[in-house]
Amino acid sequence: LQENFIATVSHDLRSPLGFIKGYATTLLREDTKWDSSIRREFLTIIDEEADRLGELIDNLLDSSRLQAGTLSIDLQQLRIDTLLRDIIQRAIAGTYKLNIIPQTNFPKVLINGDSRRLVQVFDNLFRNADKYASGSLIKISMDTTSERVLITFQDFGPGIPEEHLEDIFKRFYRLPHHSNAGRGSGLGLYICRKIIRAHGGEIYAKSKIGQGTAFFIDLPRVKNIDGYEENEK
Repeated sequence: LQENFIATVSHDLRSPLGFIKGYATTLLREDTKWDSSIRREFLTIIDEEADRLGELIDNLLDSSRLQAGTLSIDLQQLRIDTLLRDIIQRAIAGTYKLNIIPQTNFPKVLINGDSRRLVQVFDNLFRNADKYASGSLIKISMDTTSERVLITFQDFGPGIPEEHLEDIFKRFYRLPHHSNAGRGSGLGLYICRKIIRAHGGEIYAKSKIGQGTAFFIDLPRVKNIDGYEENEK
């Protein structure tokens, strides 16, 4: 198991490093002059691969902490609707090639949550949608009961075969034969599930080939909070 882990990590680290090294070396060649558009293209690739490398390192560290049971989760009362609205606005203002349409009015809901870790979960869902369902419509909605809140993150991309819907949450799992399979670390959804379960919740997916994939995040609500009214304006 340890040998497989080392082999997987080594391969994942080598890929972005190879891009960074290759394009940087090309730009430094003294026998060729590059026009500004080519230089910008190469530098953009270097920048994107550096971000990818940083994300991979963060995921590897979080994965190791999860395996050791030392990942920090700081639960505090927070408005999940406010947090989700902020995450969506940041995603809309970002560089994702997605058509993001949130629910018009989220219900006001308190939970015990770690805002930093929940942001990490939704950022991962946006990144995955951008990789595997680029250009897709993204619908985000929230439903509540007296005890739970259910957040739905729906894309309309190529979809995931049903037999893989549980496997995608496993450590280092990648969808076979996926055109972009090599771009992910296989850790993102594994970490997402661990984070959501640390909140007393669950994350799962449903999908239809050619119609898209929906991720569902089910979290417990905080009840009987002094000074909080369900219909507060």
